[in-house]
Amino acid sequence: MRLADLWRHNSFRLALGVSFFVLTTLTLAGGIGYGLMQSQLVTRQDARVTEVFAALEQTSLLGGETDLIEAIDARIKASPDRTSVYLLRDVAGQRITGNIDSPSLPNGWTTVPADQIGVVTDYPYRLFTSPVGTYILTVGLTNADLDDLREIIMSAFGWAALLAILAAIAVGSFLTLRVQSRIAAAEAAAVSIAEGDLSARLPVAGRGDDLDRISQAVNTALERLAALVEAMRQVSADIAHDLRTPLNRLRINIEDAARKAGRGDGVEDDLSSALAESELIDQTFAALLRIAQIEGGARREKFAPVDLTGLVAAVAEVYADVAEDAGHRLVRICGESVWTMGDKELLTQALANLIENAIRHCPPDATITCGVTIEGGQTTLFVRDSGLGIPEAEREKVLRRLYRLEKSRTTQGTGLGLALVKAVADLHGASLTLTDANPGLQIALRFPIPGGSK
Repeated sequence: MRLADLWRHNSFRLALGVSFFVLTTLTLAGGIGYGLMQSQLVTRQDARVTEVFAALEQTSLLGGETDLIEAIDARIKASPDRTSVYLLRDVAGQRITGNIDSPSLPNGWTTVPADQIGVVTDYPYRLFTSPVGTYILTVGLTNADLDDLREIIMSAFGWAALLAILAAIAVGSFLTLRVQSRIAAAEAAAVSIAEGDLSARLPVAGRGDDLDRISQAVNTALERLAALVEAMRQVSADIAHDLRTPLNRLRINIEDAARKAGRGDGVEDDLSSALAESELIDQTFAALLRIAQIEGGARREKFAPVDLTGLVAAVAEVYADVAEDAGHRLVRICGESVWTMGDKELLTQALANLIENAIRHCPPDATITCGVTIEGGQTTLFVRDSGLGIPEAEREKVLRRLYRLEKSRTTQGTGLGLALVKAVADLHGASLTLTDANPGLQIALRFPIPGGSK
């Protein structure tokens, strides 16, 4: 991968940015440290010069001119490389002794280039000049150590900066290649999804990092989208299949009525049949629309505390006579009030659908039981009957829209009752289960435990 291509990736730019920030911080810290260290070294060097100057001054006071000159000459011999320099002049500025030329030097501290005092070197000198009796004495030291230290530090910082930049490029390239492989896989999945393949999923490395969390969130959304698209496809197929028969019957009734009207015969029966078929079709579409609205989730805004015990009592009272007229017995099992957050109207309709299904499909003299229980802190709303039940292989299918068992196709209905119950359960975060009642079937809505999982 070229550097120009690497620069387009955020991970590479981030690695370089962090490296340059760290390098800049270290440079500033190193500069401050170097300044403090140089200041300490200069102070120590000045102290050495001052110490030598004081010793020579003491020699002059105790021994006079001859001892001073001898002491200076001895120190000059001890420094053949002229790391230490000395110059003794009279008040007229004439050189008496020393190992440097006799420039015009002001009293006090000065830093001068080596060539200015006749020394062949690249390093400057730190000098102190002051009168000593009737003479002017200059004592100094070379700044070679300080300049060498400066070069060493600058060289070290230069190499460190180069290594940091190379390390940043290497780390940035590694991170970019590592992330790019996952991004490329995500891009490929996105292209597949854009082309209509809703089974494609973003890769999850299992590291639990931010890319994994984003991929998991997107995959969850894709699963939901795929389920909705599949549901729409299934609805379309079911509508095309299951509404064809009532539409054909409606057409036949209208055609029969038209022929009879042409012959002058009565058409009341045909029109009544046509009206019944149109009402059934209208009920089917109304139920489909209501399921779609529930699945949209807008009804969550109407959630409020619901007394499930009171709800079961009210619905059971309404359907008790209906069950009796159909030759069944409706039993209610409720104790103290059990509350949950939900939409009372939808929960009432779901319970009513379950009881109506049991009344419609159970053989005569069946017992239908409805109630609400709390087990392990979990609230369960159930309807149980002693009828023929539903084969286990069909239990998932009957929750689909417009799906009807073969034995139920001769009875009145739209095949949307349990689909609506499933939509209501999903809206409330409840699980919907169909189990054997031995004999019969039990359908239960298990609501999530407040403040926790199901």
